[in-house]
Amino acid sequence: MLSLARNSGSSTICLHSLRRFHISVTRYEKATPKAKNSGAKKLKKADKPEPDEMKPTEYPSGIPFHRSRIEAFLEELDASEATGPSLEDLKSMKPSQPAGPGSPTYPEEYENALKRIQRAFKVTQTTEFMNKIAYEGKLPATHREMAQVLIDKSWDWPPPHELERRQRESVEKITEDIPVSTATLLLLMAEDPHSFSVLGTKFGLRLSLGQSQEPVILAYGLRNGISELRKYLQLKSQQTVSRSIDIRPGQSISPSLVQMAIRKAKTYAEILPPQTLELTAFTDDALQKAERLIRRLLYLEDHELAIPLIAQIPPPINNDDSPELAYYPFLPGKNIPHILEKRRLFRLKRVATWLDGYDERESSPFGHSFLDLKGTKLEIDDYVAILGGPPLEGHARSWTASFGHLLFDTSTPTITSPYPGSWSIKSILKQIQTTNWNAHFVPSQPSLLFTNVPTTITTAHRVVYRPAQPKDSRPVRQISSEAAESRIFILEVKMEYDTGLKELDDLDGHDTSAEKIAILPLHGSHRCRTGVEASVDALLPEKAMDMRLTVRDLRGIYESDEPESIKSYLEQLLQFLQYQVDEQPAAPEKIQYNGETYILESSSSVRRAYETIAQESNKWGTGDISSFEDVYIVAETALNLDSQEKTSHCFIETSDCDPKNWEAFLTHSAAIASIPFTPQGGDRGFQTPVFSE
Repeated sequence: MLSLARNSGSSTICLHSLRRFHISVTRYEKATPKAKNSGAKKLKKADKPEPDEMKPTEYPSGIPFHRSRIEAFLEELDASEATGPSLEDLKSMKPSQPAGPGSPTYPEEYENALKRIQRAFKVTQTTEFMNKIAYEGKLPATHREMAQVLIDKSWDWPPPHELERRQRESVEKITEDIPVSTATLLLLMAEDPHSFSVLGTKFGLRLSLGQSQEPVILAYGLRNGISELRKYLQLKSQQTVSRSIDIRPGQSISPSLVQMAIRKAKTYAEILPPQTLELTAFTDDALQKAERLIRRLLYLEDHELAIPLIAQIPPPINNDDSPELAYYPFLPGKNIPHILEKRRLFRLKRVATWLDGYDERESSPFGHSFLDLKGTKLEIDDYVAILGGPPLEGHARSWTASFGHLLFDTSTPTITSPYPGSWSIKSILKQIQTTNWNAHFVPSQPSLLFTNVPTTITTAHRVVYRPAQPKDSRPVRQISSEAAESRIFILEVKMEYDTGLKELDDLDGHDTSAEKIAILPLHGSHRCRTGVEASVDALLPEKAMDMRLTVRDLRGIYESDEPESIKSYLEQLLQFLQYQVDEQPAAPEKIQYNGETYILESSSSVRRAYETIAQESNKWGTGDISSFEDVYIVAETALNLDSQEKTSHCFIETSDCDPKNWEAFLTHSAAIASIPFTPQGGDRGFQTPVFSE
């Protein structure tokens, strides 16, 4: 029953009683016969019409009855029963000057308002209000509970006990375990190694990693902060995207490769059986970057397996026909590739030669034979025929000797070699063959170049592509000395800058020329070259460095015949260098040329310098090596644009392989490989132990 009360001074008019009186009068007049209008007073025409609410109403008795304000209000009440109350009626019942939450009198004021609403509205009407405010929770069971919800949502008056709870939670600190997925946790750590301290400061919490079967974050602090952290972690978990990479049969995925993907591309990688790599990241860009990087590294590992390994037979000392070799821990002087960072590295060296008075710089260039993994004996000159063969028609041949270290890795936590002790060269090669212990060629530079001032510096960009491998092909380790040819597509360009130097008088002027950048071919008149390549890695246990010998038959590609993706990429690169766009373009991952698909192997920015190492100034040693003229080498510092990995390269080149030039090429190669390591800025006559770079 809807009932309203209005106070007027000290007297109270019960509208509900007036309404019953109105209904009784109406029923009485309906039962009374109609009277004649002889006694009714007529209105004069000149009289002004009365207001609408004061117009007389003709009842059945014929007695005019003026429509009072009370009668009009009662009629509005009748109409409201048909349409039902609205939210405005609920809001209008809020006191005009309430004490509000936080006041000492708030509990009493809240209780009075709650009772007033319960008297004013029926259960069905409060239920209708709950629907109008779009209440999403479970519908309260009692009339009082629904009234509490309506006051809270419409008036912003929470229950007093709720206020007490909020005040208690605002100062009370608790400890709570927040479950989080492994992918989300590692992605947060990959984005920022200090993510725990950053999130703790942001939400006012003290965070740590809980010890449980499933990863949990142990949070200590206020409830509001813990609630906000939980919402943040749920949002980050919903933002993750995943992608799978199918691995070819026989292709192994090293843990260091997975760690590199997490660190460099901010991506979580997980190996799933049988041959699947699952990638997870917060953005599609990070996912694409990780996939691009992992595919390139997997392809490089397959390419390394195809390069044959040979080892030089150490020359005898003091009539010792079988010198002993051992695996020494390798201590790099510069950063090594990221994929080898967490591994224990060893290099093959002659045992204690530096204690026996033996000087590795006095050894002849390559005057002794080599052995391959099968034990076949051969000379270095044989590789002119093995790697070379007849040149391809229309191609230019070049030989390159690159210097570095052939390193053997292990995941053991100790610095001890998996094969301690000393071994003969044949035993070493048999161990490598039977255990599939891969040798990683890590390019490096002689320590002499650390302080040399280069004569010419060129900024270049190199992109290397190799043919795509069939999905059903298996990587095979090359154990013979016969190097398999592989096709190659190379883009090599250099950047030339014209700064347009200003005169002193024109520093404030605007008519000076702007900086101009041109992209030109690095070799000859062709930006792209294609052909075949074959390589062999040579272990030099008696020298300071090892060597990779490579032969290439390449031909230039005219600009009109270049793949469209390469042309478009170079145009975008020029726009980036001229500051026309902000984002640096990425080299195409795949290209099509002559009906063949090529896969990106590396994309690097190269600082190329031409160095001269003078014999008389550096004094490599005595004997045949010092009698030769100065050695001209190419030194490069390359930055991989995908992994942001920086490497140092040193090599010499020749395109003439007649006996005289070939002998000089080998002699210069042996001379560079024999340069002992000296600390940067240190005495060149000081030689560190053989197990250091």
